[in-house]
Amino acid sequence: MIAVPTLIGEVSIRLFVRHGDQQRALDFYENVFGAKVVGRPYLHDGELIAAEVRMGASVLMVVGANPKRDADPSLGGPRSIHAIGATPVMLDIHVDDADRVMHDAVIEGGRIRNAVETLDGGDRAGVLVDPFGHLWVVKSRQKHLAA
Repeated sequence: MIAVPTLIGEVSIRLFVRHGDQQRALDFYENVFGAKVVGRPYLHDGELIAAEVRMGASVLMVVGANPKRDADPSLGGPRSIHAIGATPVMLDIHVDDADRVMHDAVIEGGRIRNAVETLDGGDRAGVLVDPFGHLWVVKSRQKHLAA
């Protein structure tokens, strides 16, 4: 029988963006999702490499991909979505008003992949492609009214 490890912390997610887009990504996530940088950003020779951001109850790290790894797949990942050409991951984010968030995202440079619609249960959801290629399922719960 395999011993199952005990999870002693949360699972952390790193969003890789093209090298040099780190600050632009942080600004987008702050302006659209209300993300706030937590702790000190990671710097190398005074250049921003990565930063942890809090979005609601979640903490994510926004990281600039190593340009050498982006250019040469034989070096192994991680690579930015721009280098790969697609993403195998979708991030779900729960917000108070999906329509407003999607509108704000477009103003900030995002693109709507699937317009916000009302799901069978009454919730609202749409899919956003941020300027860095990440897919976000933007959801908001609606009050369920008795028929």
